[in-house]
Amino acid sequence: MTVLVLTSAMALGTALLGWWAVPVLGLVYGAWRGGRAAAVAGGTALAGWSVLMAWNWMEGPVAELSGSLGAVMGLPGWALLLATALFPAVLAGTAAVVGAAIRSSWPALAGRPTG
Repeated sequence: MTVLVLTSAMALGTALLGWWAVPVLGLVYGAWRGGRAAAVAGGTALAGWSVLMAWNWMEGPVAELSGSLGAVMGLPGWALLLATALFPAVLAGTAAVVGAAIRSSWPALAGRPTG
């Protein structure tokens, strides 16, 4: 259930607020869940952005754009789509690691006694 909620939050946050919602959500999730949050945050960001890319694929000429841009950059179109999908995964995973580090640095966040 957490994965579905976080995937939806990644997609909606990006659609409504912009790409910077991804590291913010990753940071909060990492601070909330701790150590193993990076994989979940990264995976849900990848899934959320994949949903957005699929939606845009149906609504517009994403394949044409990636092919044209890829030709200019000397890359196949699928490489740009892959890079676009991996970007939020790395961003959210890194932010979750930072959030987990903050959690472990501040005992009150981890629910441990402070004195």
